[in-house]
Amino acid sequence: MVNVGKRSGRPRAGEERLSRTAILTAALRIVDDEGIDALTMRRLAATLHVNPMSLYHHLPNKAAVLAGLAELVFAELELPDPGPAVPWDEQLKDAARAYRNGLRAHPNLALQVLSDTSAVSSVVVVTMEPFYRALDRAGLAPRQIFEAANTLVDFIHGFTLGETSVQAETFELAPDLLARVRDLPPEKAPTLTRIVAELGPEGLAYDFDSGFDSGLATLIAGLTR
Repeated sequence: MVNVGKRSGRPRAGEERLSRTAILTAALRIVDDEGIDALTMRRLAATLHVNPMSLYHHLPNKAAVLAGLAELVFAELELPDPGPAVPWDEQLKDAARAYRNGLRAHPNLALQVLSDTSAVSSVVVVTMEPFYRALDRAGLAPRQIFEAANTLVDFIHGFTLGETSVQAETFELAPDLLARVRDLPPEKAPTLTRIVAELGPEGLAYDFDSGFDSGLATLIAGLTR
């Protein structure tokens, strides 16, 4: 006996136009505009003007949608092999900057990339080849390549999460830091006090692009040794 009160989940007429890419593109708009918490299968279906059950023919659950979003965003970052003419450290810098840019373009997705196993796996598959390729050309052993790539990505994740939380190109640290250091007892932090005073407001100005490149250069210098 057929239960007419339940839908089978088969797409209705007119929903055949639905595709995995269309679903993920709509989901990304929701996440970018309103955050991860705003994304539900019902909300996604309403945005696409389709029956919620029709989404499951393309993506079985919200976890699959989130993994697909990571893949959609970071697939655009795949870098072609520049060949040995480009030094390995420059290749590594290019890969790191591209990865950072992908996170910055979709900050509401960044934290999800760090905390969801399926999303992390999707990101690794589509983004890590340039990292591994550059490190391999540096002459590292397989285990060293794996650990070095993870360290670089951890740096990029941490840096970008801090950067996106500020939502500005620079971080105005100097005024508050200078005031707090001046109020310290002389014996509390003499080295900090001396260095902060020598740098002054201009020296303490923090630019995220410069800070990222400085941190990246330090990591690569360690790999070079």
